[in-house]
Amino acid sequence: GKSYITDKRCSMTIDLLSLLFSLFTFSIANVASAMTMQQQSQSSLRLHVYDHCPFCIRVELALGLKQCPYERILYGYGDKLGDESKQGCYDGGNPILTGKKELPVLEKIGPDGNREWLKAESLDIIEWVQTERDQFPAKSGRNDLTAFFATDGRFKVIQRILSRPRNLKLTHLKDWAREEDRAYAKNKYEKGGWDYAAAEACDGESQLEMNKLLEEASTLLGSDTSLYEDGALGFDDLLYLPELRAVTVAKGVKWPDRLRNYVVSAHSQANVGTYFDQQVE
Repeated sequence: GKSYITDKRCSMTIDLLSLLFSLFTFSIANVASAMTMQQQSQSSLRLHVYDHCPFCIRVELALGLKQCPYERILYGYGDKLGDESKQGCYDGGNPILTGKKELPVLEKIGPDGNREWLKAESLDIIEWVQTERDQFPAKSGRNDLTAFFATDGRFKVIQRILSRPRNLKLTHLKDWAREEDRAYAKNKYEKGGWDYAAAEACDGESQLEMNKLLEEASTLLGSDTSLYEDGALGFDDLLYLPELRAVTVAKGVKWPDRLRNYVVSAHSQANVGTYFDQQVE
């Protein structure tokens, strides 16, 4: 009987030691996991953007489609971003990026919480994304796309007429939250000869023309989900989706189902919003 009790005690001691060892191992694993997660959260990307800017959106699409996590930091359009040459702008109190009033800017934050590097220019940032992940289907060089989205083409002309006055009414966005943000935009474009009053006066006929332009844009799709025939989102989509997104702010414009589904689906895949849910009359 005494030997049995001794054996039982030994067994209980071994079981207790095994339990303690398991708990210790589990704790170490948890600490290591927590440290890894902390390092990942600290070694992060910050993308500095305006919500309305097509160049910013093309970068967000690239990062989102390639599943590169990033922190999104929005700015008021009147923030001078450390650029003392800009008149009529304010100091938003943010750390200086490039010293120029230009976005997007991608910032890499190291494990110590300090900035490692900055990248400006949307195409340079997209090129970096492709080196970190894999390549997008290459730019096609299609003449029909280049002509349709040309800076002085009818689509861009009507897009500006419909979007610029409406953007100023999106005051819930950081871009336009301050009066100085809206004043900066008006002064900037009016100095270039653009007329807000004239744009609003021809809004109705501009909507009708945009309806026809969007029908044309729908024929440019290579498939239901892309400008490419194989349906994969590629470099052309990065360039031209943001231009179509700008039109989503205009309530009353009629979108062909195929085109609207393409725009919504592509942005959704990248976790980037459109203005379909916040349209302005």
